[in-house]
Amino acid sequence: MGEPDWDAIVVGAGPAGSTTARLLGGRGHRVLLLDRAAFPRPKPCGDSINPGAVNELRELGLLDLIRGLPHAPIAGWRVRSERGHAFEAEFPCGTSGIGIDRSDFDAALVSEAVRAGSTLRCGVRVVDLLTTDGDVAGVRGADGEEIPARVVVGADGLRSVVVRKLGLIRRAPRLRKMALTAKVRGREGGGCLGELHLTPWGCVGIADVGRDTANVVAVMSAGAKMLGRGAETRFDLAVSSIPSLTGAIRVSRVLATGPFDWPTRGTTAPGALLVGDAAGYYDPFTGQGIYRALRGARLAAKAVDEALRGDADASFRRYEAAYRRSFAGSRRLQHLIEGVTSRPWLFGSAATAFQRWPILPNRLLEVTGDLAPASHLLSSSTCRH
Repeated sequence: MGEPDWDAIVVGAGPAGSTTARLLGGRGHRVLLLDRAAFPRPKPCGDSINPGAVNELRELGLLDLIRGLPHAPIAGWRVRSERGHAFEAEFPCGTSGIGIDRSDFDAALVSEAVRAGSTLRCGVRVVDLLTTDGDVAGVRGADGEEIPARVVVGADGLRSVVVRKLGLIRRAPRLRKMALTAKVRGREGGGCLGELHLTPWGCVGIADVGRDTANVVAVMSAGAKMLGRGAETRFDLAVSSIPSLTGAIRVSRVLATGPFDWPTRGTTAPGALLVGDAAGYYDPFTGQGIYRALRGARLAAKAVDEALRGDADASFRRYEAAYRRSFAGSRRLQHLIEGVTSRPWLFGSAATAFQRWPILPNRLLEVTGDLAPASHLLSSSTCRH
């Protein structure tokens, strides 16, 4: 077999994949970006970009592009339980998140990847990996087409084919949750704060995304009685008890996704690496997915660039270590937050403490907004730029 036509194949054109492809294409590599969908396409998501992700967009030179799309600012979050416990917090020092429709956001990032020199092919469903002497050497499509490449990047989301074929799934999901997502108009209140409502069966998140529209996500545990109904009925029942959505009208179809517990045994294998949700994911409550996609893409592009120019084994080892350092603290915090929010009595105690000491929720929001490490929760600093 001769030299492959592609230096890198990126499987999955979401934020992680398209950003990785953009950075590699900009460095002169021959990059093929594959996705089973055509863009723009709807995507079940919270549609919120936290301030850390906003900073990543700035570093990538993409922030002005994204701010030129319909969007809404997110200055902080208001959290309320059905038992009446509540608190709110704002992001620090004038920072802000962005609410934006993922179909707009993802399409913009894909276009930038193509502009940087990557080749996009939509409608391609990858079903297997090619190997040579045990190393990944390309991908195979559902139609039998074989596409060789020097490196394969798995950026294909929660149920990643690349992860499964690499044998890197650590275990089956234990946190059995699913999310139903739709757009609504006419919600009461609005403003610059997102909303999180805790219920006996899960939670509802609300974020304005521009065009007088809000994105609503209802996340349900596997034991919820509503899971036996159709998606639209389940969604409508889930949001019917939320005060700010009483007069709202659903203006899109309901999309479903989950579960949200896919730990991996690593992020690299000979000839391949993982990025974004494919590299491991847990409970979306803190809304850090886009940050990890963009930050992870920068790490992945650096590693692949180094691998293509020199010692692949060493560059992939550095990527594995850097990825772990970047996200290990926030993953542990996600597990802690899920444990608190899923236990009403524990959340009630936390909410009471937050009301008594407002610095605590503000620090928590700073950490989950990816503006500070988890250790900041115990520090004396109250503001970071």
